[in-house]
This record gives sequence, structure tokens and C-alpha cells, in this order.
Amino acid sequence: MLSLKVLCLASGLFTLCAMTWFYRKRNAKKQLVKPRMKLYWFDNFRSKRCEWLLAELGVIQDIELISINPKCTNQEILSEYRLIHPHGTVPCLQIDNKQPIIESGAICQYLAHLYGNLGPELDAEAYYNWISYSTSTLDDIMEKLMIQWNYTDIKEQDTELINKMVLKFQSFCKYFSKVMDGRDYICGDRLTAADCVLGYNIWWAKQIKNGVLLNDFPVILKYYERLSRRSSFQRVFNND
Repeated sequence: MLSLKVLCLASGLFTLCAMTWFYRKRNAKKQLVKPRMKLYWFDNFRSKRCEWLLAELGVIQDIELISINPKCTNQEILSEYRLIHPHGTVPCLQIDNKQPIIESGAICQYLAHLYGNLGPELDAEAYYNWISYSTSTLDDIMEKLMIQWNYTDIKEQDTELINKMVLKFQSFCKYFSKVMDGRDYICGDRLTAADCVLGYNIWWAKQIKNGVLLNDFPVILKYYERLSRRSSFQRVFNND
């Protein structure tokens, strides 16, 4: 009688384990099914953030990359693209049967969540803070300085605006240097999507006036050096 009870118990446990394995297998397969996606991008634009993150995730092959120049003179192409992105700029992530995502920071957060990697697990506060800060405050500073220094004749440059933006960028650098002291990456010892977002701004600063904005900030320069040694970074930025 005892042997029969033991046998029944063992049989029940085996059935339970088999069912658990089956459902985990099925759920795992469901998680592997990703929506069809298209990423509209163009070299040196903010879409670099998304390309870099895709390379870090190792999933570039999952997404169709479509190059579109926002400064294209072909109005027919831009008019068609504006049906997807109202401003006709990049990046834009088009997802089957979903609303397009038209902000680089939001795209990076979505992709990290979708693939369950390089997200906010290590330090959610730092993760969300620096992604939002980069795509709002830093992008605005960098764009204004780039327009003034790279595309405006010296005689027509707005000195007051330039000085204001330089001081604002320096304030960021001083604060960020303190935050990053003792950290390899924004959220700790591992790269996340936040580094792909803010790291793009550091790369951008390096492209303006031979990186003069970063000369007095060794912590940030070391951080950038750490980022630029990554194979995924080199893959995406190797033409620059």
C-alpha cells in the first residue's frame, strides 16, 4: 500500500513538472515572437542612439532599417514620410498595427523593454532621469551650439546665446561628473539604454569644435573612452 502511494505521488509530481515545463516553453516561444518593425534613420542624427542600442542588444537583424534624409529635396518622399512622422525627421520606429514611436529616447526605452535587456533594473531613477534629460535639455543645448558654430557665419553668430548654452552645458558636465564618479556606466557597472541615449550627446559634443566643450572634464572623457571602446559603438560610429 505504501509503495502504491509513493508511486502515485511520484506520478503526480512528474505530471506537475511536465506541465510546468510545457507552459514555460510555450510562454518562452510567445516572448520570442516580436512585432515587425521598421526603423527610419539617417547618419549622424539622433537615430544613432537607436542603432547603437540595437547593436548592443544584438537584434539589428530583427528590424528593417530604412534610411531617409530629413533634408531631402524630394518633397514627394518627405510628404509620404510625414504620414508616419509629422515633422519628417528621424528616428521613427514603425511597428505593425501600433502607433509609431517618434522620439529617440522613447524608442530606446521601448526596445530595451521589448527585449528584456539593458533596461532600468540596476538603477531605475538614474535610467529614466538621464534619458529624459538627454532628449530634452541636452539635445536643445547641442542643437543650438551646432547651428551657431557649424552653420552660422561668424559675423552673424549670436554670442549671447552661445555663452548661455556653453554655461548650461558646463553645468551639466560638473553635475554629471559627480554622478559618474566611481561608476563605469550611468546605472552602475553595466551599460544600459540610458548610456546609448546620453552617450550620443557626448559623441555629439566631441564633433563640435574638436570637442572643446569636454576638455575640462576628465571623468566624462574617461566615460566616453569606455563607451567608444565597445564593439557596438565602433560598428555604429565607425564612419565618423
